[in-house]
Amino acid sequence: MGDRTEGYHEGIDYCHGYYGDLNPLRLRLAFLNAGLVPPVIATACELGFGQGDSINLHAAASLTQWYGTDFNPAHASYAQELAAASGAALKIFDQSFAEFCGREDLPDFDFIAMHGVWSWVSDQNRDIIVDFIRRKLKAGGVVYVSYNVSPAHAAFVPLREVLIGHARMVSGRDPANRINAAFGFAEKLLTMTPWYVQSNPEAAKGLPSNSRQALCPAALRSARRYAADR
Repeated sequence: MGDRTEGYHEGIDYCHGYYGDLNPLRLRLAFLNAGLVPPVIATACELGFGQGDSINLHAAASLTQWYGTDFNPAHASYAQELAAASGAALKIFDQSFAEFCGREDLPDFDFIAMHGVWSWVSDQNRDIIVDFIRRKLKAGGVVYVSYNVSPAHAAFVPLREVLIGHARMVSGRDPANRINAAFGFAEKLLTMTPWYVQSNPEAAKGLPSNSRQALCPAALRSARRYAADR
């Protein structure tokens, strides 16, 4: 399939975060609200788990057998360390979607979840995921997919373009330095209260208040490794 990252930048690790909507217990409210009997979630799978915080918490706090993959080896290594510490029923892989979804040793799943993945993967990977769901989701099982849509993010697009343009202009190969320099430039720009901010006051709230806090510690560690290797 070529580059297994499909254009996703591996030089900086994904930030840590817990995403409660990936918790199978959230399904109960939606099903009961619709007058349906909630399914029993015995086996679950998260595709593209990032640092693995959510999948580890969900596995440690339940009897559900969890499986997950993320093609970034650093993510998988950290997630495996968490799983070893908690003793949770969790199987972690650092495979691409094509590799993971083609495994013959996976069970059928009651619950398959993705957070943000659908927004950036290629059409080919979307086809792989859809085929995986067709084959591996149990009858009566549930799929949870979250993704970005323009109505919620349109106001931030101009500022995003400023950040991307500035990061590309900064010399040096360290991605952390380029990103933080872009945030610093944007902060100075916003202090001038341009018409853009006056028309979209919420957009500026998505910018870190301190450019040096723009990247989480894991991202900075990865960025330093990335720069050292080059």
